[in-house]
Amino acid sequence: MPGSHTESTMPGDISGLIPTHITTKEQLNEWEAENILAASRKYLGKRVSLNITPEWINKVHYHMFNETYNWAGKTRTTKVNIDDVPPSQINIELKKIIDDIAYWKKTKMDILEQSARIHHRLVWIHPFKNGNGRHARLVADIFLFNNNHPLPSWPGKNLIEKTDIREKYIKALKKADDGNYAALISFTKKLISNNLR
Repeated sequence: MPGSHTESTMPGDISGLIPTHITTKEQLNEWEAENILAASRKYLGKRVSLNITPEWINKVHYHMFNETYNWAGKTRTTKVNIDDVPPSQINIELKKIIDDIAYWKKTKMDILEQSARIHHRLVWIHPFKNGNGRHARLVADIFLFNNNHPLPSWPGKNLIEKTDIREKYIKALKKADDGNYAALISFTKKLISNNLR
């Protein structure tokens, strides 16, 4: 029954969870991974003329989690973390990214730097209740893919659990908070190199 997921092995907030058979965090992780894999295949299967809009950004999240949560693709209406962008400002901040992408294109900014900036900004805005890091990484990958750029191979669990890789990733994002994108670009470049080997 919906709402009956009370086992201690489940993560904290699982409101809106669609599958009723899931009772452990491991099962949830596997289910989410399958949902995200289907979205990745959808968006990274064929190159298109990319038109990034706030609605499109929401749609990517929807396709990543539409089999998992009933709030997939819907921007949050409350704060999740103390530093989150207020819900009333989410769409404004998403529109700023669209404007910035148009500006970066005019200035011929390097594609990898553009993707790192998109990645960071989406993490910073934190538009959804959950899945924001994974969503930001997929949106950045879709941007790279449709600009004919090699893709990084993100280390999955190692970015979720407490690992050295996650620590480097978080440090890179924190530097980007101060406008320094070099660490995030370097981190992504290494993952692209690993993927090309």
